[in-house]
Amino acid sequence: MNAQFSPKDFAETLAHSALSNPGGRVAGVDGDLGPVGTEGTVALTRPVVLIGPMAAGKSFLALHMSKFFGYDFVDADQVIVQRHGVIADLFAQHGEKYFRDLEADVIQEVLADPAHANAIFSVGGGAPMTDRVAQMLEHELVAYLQVDAATVFPRISGNRSRPMLQPDPEQRWTELLEQRRSRYEALAQILVDGTSQRQVADMAQDLHNDIQNLHQQLHGAHHQTSS
Repeated sequence: MNAQFSPKDFAETLAHSALSNPGGRVAGVDGDLGPVGTEGTVALTRPVVLIGPMAAGKSFLALHMSKFFGYDFVDADQVIVQRHGVIADLFAQHGEKYFRDLEADVIQEVLADPAHANAIFSVGGGAPMTDRVAQMLEHELVAYLQVDAATVFPRISGNRSRPMLQPDPEQRWTELLEQRRSRYEALAQILVDGTSQRQVADMAQDLHNDIQNLHQQLHGAHHQTSS
């Protein structure tokens, strides 16, 4: 199995997400992005939360999961932008704490609403570092997209749109990953290899397989307990 699982109580964690994907395209809505590999796929009862460092490609992977397997795609940053404006402006005008509070509110909303399920829910790189968010994620199915510097540096070199990576994007990214890695690892039940040698289609297939396998394990255990 490509993912690694740690034991947690998921009896209640795994069914249809309707939160819009602002600015994006969602399977089942955009015809040319319809799911192409949904046969045998079991709908979830809770979102799968995708975490990882900035520029790891979380939103891109989540969109591919939507395209190929019919999951809904929810992106916390896109919801914030739709409701409150550009993230860099929010940082500049109100500070990081203000942004983190907005971010935590969005994450809580998605996770609390039973209509927002069967989704791959990507959250910002710093979101799990907020204790309030970490406490929520302890009760969710979390996948950690692991990347290295060689994968990310070409994406962020010279980037000025990410306030947390200024003034030196490469150095700040490395520092932030070191600060956050242990939190990512502690929260995750699924580890996804997102290094540069891998195609996103392969990552999506691995993640889909592991989600479905874990769901079946938990469903079987819950059925045995109930009977």
